[in-house]
Amino acid sequence: MTALSGVWAASLTPLDSDLMPDADRMATHIGRLLADGCDGVVVFGTTGEAASFSVLERIRFLDQLIERGVDPSTLIIGVGCSAVTETTELTLSAAKHRVAAVLMLPPFYFKAVTDDDLAGAFSWVLDGTGSVPVLLYSFPQVAGVTLSPELAGRLMNDYPGRVVGIKDSSGDLASLRAFLEAMPGGAVFPGTEVLLHPGIDEGAVGTISAMANITGPAIRAAYETPGADTVEPLIRDRDALAQFPLVPALKAVTARRLDDPQWAAVRPPLRMLDPAVASSLPVE
Repeated sequence: MTALSGVWAASLTPLDSDLMPDADRMATHIGRLLADGCDGVVVFGTTGEAASFSVLERIRFLDQLIERGVDPSTLIIGVGCSAVTETTELTLSAAKHRVAAVLMLPPFYFKAVTDDDLAGAFSWVLDGTGSVPVLLYSFPQVAGVTLSPELAGRLMNDYPGRVVGIKDSSGDLASLRAFLEAMPGGAVFPGTEVLLHPGIDEGAVGTISAMANITGPAIRAAYETPGADTVEPLIRDRDALAQFPLVPALKAVTARRLDDPQWAAVRPPLRMLDPAVASSLPVE
């Protein structure tokens, strides 16, 4: 059994009226996600608009969450930046609070990079940040950089007990299988609940899901009870939002459910959904 497994929510980041991260709303949201059946919460991943916040904002926000009583062992903190020094700074901040793990994208500005190039970047961070567990993060559609299964396996072998797994957000079962083959015994998560059952059948340990912000109990049920009848409603909900930008749509649904319009706020370059569109979203 790997240390990281189950249903993890790729959390949204609530914002206040100045579009700053709102720690009070976030602490409450984390409690709600855990009560909904999530085993833990990813803070400042893609769904959390991580790239829209500075390193200082991200460090302060984690400090504020811990001050508000959030259990750090229930958190995975996104730390990936284009500059290895910034990734190092964020990783050290997360390590200080003894979080469950950090989620680490490869540096994503320069595109024509090799596995050896990326290995050097990861080693820079890993060699300077102690022992906090690292979950690699592959999301080529967004990052524009491919983290290959071969490199993931190499890093896991070179840093045993440190590089513990990967979140594969490609949405592709063949890609997930390749990571599972390259990282035997690792905590390999598909980044969508749609691949929950086929992923577990192949050896994945659960899912890290953006949709868990609004469908946590249903994803928990699907995790515990494999079968088409538990996953089909999840696919319908995801398909219902597929025509909209995912983060603004998830925030709009959350705002509607909580009767809290501020929850719909996003930071540029993202834009809130038009109110008429938001009110017509089919997910209740």
